[in-house]
Amino acid sequence: MKGWDLMKGNIIWIVLAGLILYVGLILFSDVSKISDHFSNIRIELVFLVFAVAILSHIIKVFRQKELLQMVNEKISFKQNLIVYLAGLSLIVSPGGIGTFIKSHLLKQKFGIAENKSFPVIFLERYHDLIAATTIILATLVISFSWLSATLVIISSLLSLGVYLVITKLDAFSFVYNKIKKIKFLATRLPEVGPNESFLILTQPKAMTKGWLMSLAGWSLDSLAVYIGFLAFDVDLGYILTSQIYFTSLGYGILSLIPGGIGVTEGVADYLLVQQGLAISVASSIVIFTRLTTMWFATIIGIIFARFALKQKVSIL
Repeated sequence: MKGWDLMKGNIIWIVLAGLILYVGLILFSDVSKISDHFSNIRIELVFLVFAVAILSHIIKVFRQKELLQMVNEKISFKQNLIVYLAGLSLIVSPGGIGTFIKSHLLKQKFGIAENKSFPVIFLERYHDLIAATTIILATLVISFSWLSATLVIISSLLSLGVYLVITKLDAFSFVYNKIKKIKFLATRLPEVGPNESFLILTQPKAMTKGWLMSLAGWSLDSLAVYIGFLAFDVDLGYILTSQIYFTSLGYGILSLIPGGIGVTEGVADYLLVQQGLAISVASSIVIFTRLTTMWFATIIGIIFARFALKQKVSIL
């Protein structure tokens, strides 16, 4: 895998694009008002936001550990933690595809073949998709939104299509060979092909376990976002907050723009203003949410990726 080599030279531009966007958002929304909102933030809740977010990541570490065990690869919780966090360094890549750097680390540090690690990481992203879709679908019963409903339809069709591809060997080979013909990806995709690991990880019991663990992790993520809203004295309720968060995040991912920068913020701002929030309040919450979710994860990931890649022997 060359995910790290591909992204490390560009990540500074992604960060710069994010900074420009947030500066523009602040200027558009009134600098003084946003400054006031942040100066009056409830600090005790900010610490709670990070605590809940960290707990969410811990659940996802256990999920990674469980999926690896399903394909008969066992490494310690500490090792899983380091690999998982290192993968977050490239979470800002289009669709989060940069997290496949974990496949490189698992092969380099623990000798786990790519035809085992790639399916595990792929299924992690797949479970993220169906868990987020499940949460949005559940919220629609309480608070219906055409924007969110449309996203559920798109993501459901995408989930079904992906599932059919990875469970049908002929379909997998056809799609994989087509992707390999794309010059940009030809030398960067691992030689995995259809294999037993995909078959094991897509069994009903394995799929149910992965979905439930993902649901738990992402529910905590939305709880952290809800607490972040409360830090600005905005209470839209956990259900509606979750819907707004995952809807904006989903459209950002579908845009294939690195980190969904611009799209995620724009959709979130729109939905918050629709709930009667002033643009300055909405923008403050959106900026805070992005800083405590994607950018916090990215910074932690970069630290652990540099540590992991410098190790000449297996991570102990």
